Formats: sequence, C-alpha cells, structure tokens
Amino acid sequence: MDADARDEVDRIDAVVKALDIVEALWQTGGAGVTALADRTDLAKSTVHAHLQTLYSKGYVVQEEEEYRLSLRFLSFGESVKRAEPLYESSESAVAELAERTGERAFCSTEQHGLGTIVRAHDGERSVTSDIDVGTPTYLHCSAGGKAMLAHFDESKVDRIVDDWGLPAFTDETITDRETLETELEQVREEGVAYNHGEYLPGVSAVGAPILDNDGTVYGAVAISGPQQRLENEWEVEELQNQLLSATNTIEVNLLFA
Repeated sequence: MDADARDEVDRIDAVVKALDIVEALWQTGGAGVTALADRTDLAKSTVHAHLQTLYSKGYVVQEEEEYRLSLRFLSFGESVKRAEPLYESSESAVAELAERTGERAFCSTEQHGLGTIVRAHDGERSVTSDIDVGTPTYLHCSAGGKAMLAHFDESKVDRIVDDWGLPAFTDETITDRETLETELEQVREEGVAYNHGEYLPGVSAVGAPILDNDGTVYGAVAISGPQQRLENEWEVEELQNQLLSATNTIEVNLLFA
C-alpha cells in the first residue's frame, strides 16, 4: 500500500495538506508558493492559505517570496529526541563505533513501519550520505532495518510489508516476501544483517539488532561504507564483533536508564 493511501478513513484533509506543505519545506529547505504547489500537487491558492496560517502561528518565516520552517520546530525536535530512550543510550557506543571503524555508524529504531535514524556519527573515512538523524528508511533494504525485521513477530512483518510494500531502490533490492523471509532467517542465525548495495548503488552496510532480555526490539546499529571497502577490506568477523560490542553497550545502558 502506498504511504499516501494509508489510514484514509478519518483523515482531515486540511491537516494532511498542511503537513504535506511542512514536509515539502523541510525537504527543500525553503520554497515559494509556485514551487510548493508543484511539489505537493495542490492549488497555489490552497498553498498560500496554509502558509499564511502557518506563518500566523509562527511555524514558517517568509523572506521575500520564499518560505522556510521557523525555529519553533527546534523545540519539537529536541523534545522528540530526548523522549526516545535510544537517543541517550546510544550516544557513546555509536560515536566509538564510528571512531574505531572509520566508517559511518547509525542507530535506528522502527516507528509506523519505517526505520528512523536517532544517532549518526562519521568516521575518519566516511562517505557523504543523505541519511542523517530523523531520516525515515524502508526496513527491507537497510542492514539495520533487516536486523529489526528479523526479530519482529511474523504478523508485524506482514503488516509492514502490506503497508509499505517492498519497493526496489537498486537492482539488488529484495522485492518479494519469500526472499525476504529467507534472508531474515539467516539474520536470526548469524546475528547480523547485510545490505549489499540494496538502497544506494555501491554502498553496503552491516547491522545488528538492539534487544531486551525478552526479545523486545529496541532498534539496531549499523555501519555503512563503500561496497568495495566494506566487503573486501574488512574481515566479516571483525565487523560483527564491532557491531555486537556496540549493541551490547546500548542494551546495558537501556537496562539501567
């Protein structure tokens, strides 16, 4: 099911349109009425009316013909981050993982069937990435996502696949349920998950789940880097040990949080 088609019942159209405009401003970093209308497929008059409402409430600022999100969103972001247990519990472990490996390290969790990055740190040889804190990601094509999916119960995996599908991002992306389940079984056996260029061509990742004592999934930690380097320069066992050490640290931190 397409994301826009989810939960059609009881949705308030005006709120959906306003949020579409807010998301478009976030994605573009700022835009005028015409550009926003094109991006959201809304009438310019509708976009203008919503922008004026958001402006009156202090949620956007206007500079000549361009609108941007205001600093009021900073307080929301800080509040949301600090309410997420993984945000504090993963800070040192993810930073140390990036420093030890020299690669980009992430901590993510699942919400509404998507992964969301809650921590991201660069190592000394990290590659540039558009994935950062707050970025939503599909679970089936990311190492951290597959690490989480492998430990969800089957009914939850089914709901996620039904809601979001298995869209292809590269030629390597898993796009059928049977293949995905085969890989998730392998993840459960090995304790780690892999992304071999499945989201971005030439970029690989390895991830491990963050679990409670009863098997509850808190999230996952992952390391990403150029496919050639991650799959040829690193020993598989070394990457696994680095990840499992980080996830164990976070699990202990969560236990005593």
